[in-house]
Amino acid sequence: LKFGYLESFMKELYQRIKSFSGKNYGNYRQLANKKLDFGDFTLEFLHIQGDPYAPPSKILLSAPLNSLGWNHDYISNITRQIAFSDYLHRELAAAVQNRYPEKNAPLTLSMPGQEILIRNSLWCDNGNISLILQVALPGEKRLIDSEKAQEILSSALPDILTSALYASQEKIKEAKSAIENLEIREELLCELERHHLIAFIPNGAILPRESGISEKPLANAIPFVSPKELCVELDCFGKKIIGMGIPKGITVITGGAYHGKSTLLNALEKAVYPHIAHDGREWIVVSKDAVRIRTEEGRSVRHSDISLLVHDLPHGKETKDFSTLHASGSTSEAANLLEMLEFGARTFLIDEDSSAVNFLIRDSRVRHLVGNEKEPLVPLIDQIQNFSKSDCNFILVAGACGDYLEIADTVLLLTEYQVENVTEKAKSFSQTNAPEFSSTENEKVQEFLQRPSRNFKTYSEELRPALKPHSAVERQIKVKLQGTRLQMGFLQAELSGISQLPDNACSLGAGILLLNMLQNAEEIPSKEMLLKKLEKIERIGFRNIPQGMVREMALPRFLEIAAILLRLRDYNRP
Repeated sequence: LKFGYLESFMKELYQRIKSFSGKNYGNYRQLANKKLDFGDFTLEFLHIQGDPYAPPSKILLSAPLNSLGWNHDYISNITRQIAFSDYLHRELAAAVQNRYPEKNAPLTLSMPGQEILIRNSLWCDNGNISLILQVALPGEKRLIDSEKAQEILSSALPDILTSALYASQEKIKEAKSAIENLEIREELLCELERHHLIAFIPNGAILPRESGISEKPLANAIPFVSPKELCVELDCFGKKIIGMGIPKGITVITGGAYHGKSTLLNALEKAVYPHIAHDGREWIVVSKDAVRIRTEEGRSVRHSDISLLVHDLPHGKETKDFSTLHASGSTSEAANLLEMLEFGARTFLIDEDSSAVNFLIRDSRVRHLVGNEKEPLVPLIDQIQNFSKSDCNFILVAGACGDYLEIADTVLLLTEYQVENVTEKAKSFSQTNAPEFSSTENEKVQEFLQRPSRNFKTYSEELRPALKPHSAVERQIKVKLQGTRLQMGFLQAELSGISQLPDNACSLGAGILLLNMLQNAEEIPSKEMLLKKLEKIERIGFRNIPQGMVREMALPRFLEIAAILLRLRDYNRP
C-alpha cells in the first residue's frame, strides 16, 4: 500500500477507535471537529450519526494531487477540472462498490449517471483533491463495535483510496482520454456559433437508450447518419468531426410513430449536459440555452407575464402578472416557455406528445366558430414566427400538427431511425393555413425580450415566511427530496415537469443553493444573482454553501435552478 505502515500514518485514528471498544455508541462523537492524519490524506468527520440505525456518518478526505502522482495539468482550467474530477469520482465509486457490493454497505458513494457534472462528492482544485464518503459506523445494541470500525477505516478505506485515486500508467491514459472527450465537446459548442447552428449530431452517434429506466446506450442500435444536405464538418483541435448541423430558425421533426422522432429530440434535450465517452451522445451538442417545453398541468405559477400567449381571461384576470396554484395544461406550457424566455433561453425543444393541443394549434373550423376575440389562448403556431424573427429557435416534433410544416425552415423526416431532409417536399404540400406574419405581434415579442428581468423582491418576500424548520425537533431548515417533490421548510416545488434535471443530486444542489439565497435577506433571487452564485461554485465548489459538505449534491444548469425557483410555493397557504 502507498499508505505505508498503519501504525506510523494512522496511529491516532487507529488508537482512538481501539479505545472505544465496548463503549457507548455516543463516544464516536469524540472524532468530530478533528483533522486526522491518514497517510497522504487528511481525514475529518463532517457528521457523526447518533446511533447505528441513523443515516450514515460523513467523512471528508483531502490530499495534494501531486502526492497521489497527478500534476497540475489535469486541472489547469475549468473544463479539465470537471472532466478529471468526474473521472476520479467514477473510479472511486467503482472501487467502493467492488469492495462492498451489498445493499447496506458500511462505505458508500453514489455512481454518477451518464452526465459529467460538478459534484461535491469529489472535486479537484488548487492542487488538491477533496472527497466525501458515507460511513455507517458499526455498533451492536448501542455499543461501539471497534473491531469492525477498525477494519472499515484502517483497512478497507486505505485499500479503496489506493486502488482508485493514485496515478498509474493506465489511469493516466484514461484520465487524458476523459479530458479530451470533454474538451472536444466544448470545442464543438464553439463551432456551433461559428457555423450559425443550434445543434449538431455526429455521424455514428447512438441515440436510443437501453430502456425507459436506463440512460445507457441501446446495444446494436442503428448509428446516426446525417442527410447530405445538412452534413457539416466541424474542426476540433485538428480533428474533423462530420455530422448533421441543425440551422437556426424553426426545425420540424416528423415521421411515423415509433420511427425515432422523440428519440432524436430526447438526445438533444439531454445534450445540454456533457456525457461520458462511449455514451453514444458524448459529442451531440445543442445551444447552451436550449430548454425542453412541455405541458405541466397543476403547476404553481407566480407573478409571470404570459400575455404573449394568454390574454383577456374571463372576469378580467390579469395575464401580465399571472398567478395560480393549479395551471391548466395549455396555460402551464405557455408559462413554461415565457418564463424560460425571460431567463435567457432562446432555443426551445417541443414534442407534440407532451404538449397541450390548444397550446400548439387551433383548428381552422374552431377559429371561425369561436373567433379569436373570444379565445384567450394564442396558439404557438400564431406566434412562433414572431419569436423566430427575434432570434429564438425551435425544434419541434410534429407527427400530426401539419400546420408547422408550412412555416418550418427545416423539415426532417424519420424513417426507422434514418433521417431525411424533406424541407422542399414539405413546402410543396402547403395549404396556406399558417397565420400571416404580424409586425405588431413581433414588436410585442421584441419588447418582452428587451425588458429587464422581473423584480423578485415581492416574490422572495412571499416565500421567506415559509422558511422555518418543518417540525419542533428540527433545529435547522432541511432540504428534502421526496419522490419528485423538493421541500425546504414549508416551501415545496414539484420537479416532475423539469425534464432536464439529470438526477437527484442536481435537485438537492439546486435546492440548497436556493435555500442559501432565500435565507440571506440581502440577496434577492434574480437571473443575475443565480449566475453569480453558479460562477462562484464553478471556481471553488460547494464549500461556501451551508449543508454543502454533508449532502451528495451536483450543480445543474442555471435554467433548471430558475425553473425550480419559479415553482416554489408555501403549501400551507392558499
